[in-house]
Amino acid sequence: MRFKITRVARQAAVLSVAAAMTATVLVGCSAGDSATPAASDAPAAGASGSTDSALHDMLPADIKAAGVLKVGTEAFYPPFEYLDTDNITVIGLDMELFNKIGEELGLKVEVTNMAFDGLLPALDTKRIDVVAAAMTDTVARQKKYDFVDYFLTGQGIVVPAGNPKNITGIDSLCGLNVSALEGSVQVDMLEQFNTDQCKSKPIVVTALATDADAMLQVQSGRADASFSQDAVARFNVEAKGGSGKFEVANKEPLLPVLTGPMFTKSNSELRDAVKAAVEKLIADGTYADVLAQYKVESGAVKEPTVNAGTQ
Repeated sequence: MRFKITRVARQAAVLSVAAAMTATVLVGCSAGDSATPAASDAPAAGASGSTDSALHDMLPADIKAAGVLKVGTEAFYPPFEYLDTDNITVIGLDMELFNKIGEELGLKVEVTNMAFDGLLPALDTKRIDVVAAAMTDTVARQKKYDFVDYFLTGQGIVVPAGNPKNITGIDSLCGLNVSALEGSVQVDMLEQFNTDQCKSKPIVVTALATDADAMLQVQSGRADASFSQDAVARFNVEAKGGSGKFEVANKEPLLPVLTGPMFTKSNSELRDAVKAAVEKLIADGTYADVLAQYKVESGAVKEPTVNAGTQ
């Protein structure tokens, strides 16, 4: 029996902030800062004055000259990336780490918030330099892109408070309606479950434009559960809008995978410079401090790796 995937339009609640999704913001810069490329290869001063000249020298010539690192993300996936109270500024774990990376590299970090399925086309056409959106490092993605793996995350199952379907893990999802972010690895995983443990009772997968939409499906009863990264699931359950309405069904994170920023294969210099910057942030304790700020210390890696995902 074939599994079924339904594509659902974005909910009206999300449309109210959709106008901000193509906005470009400067992270770690003052309102008066400009995104205009610098005229020389001299490193821009980081927010804390901590620019590492050796790391800056690793950068490709065009990015050195511009003095800007263009980061693409989809800001509806807390705690990794989400909108601040102004509904414009992108904050979160990835953004905080890239603030620090930018400081080390002597670059201003320019963040463009866009739809999740637009991130890779933007990277391919060089409208952005890197994707930072809690992207899972997979073997399939490695065929075209490179990763700097700087976080380890499992998967989480969000269910209504009280867990009426008594879901405890992957096997419990067989035969149920499950929502997830369209284009995500979680959708791929659900499809794989339908060829393996759920073959006789396939999951009905609903893929949606944002993780917030997936949560709305659970809240409305149209889905029995949503499937996302474990840190995202636990953040959503504890958030103001989710408090008392949801719970995470799994006690421990499921199926841990490596995540990190994505680069084109032709941009290995930038990839290696970012990796070196992360190594320094781990060594000096900054990395641990950022993870603690978002209460995700369990996802720390001892050192960043390139294309180490095996999923």
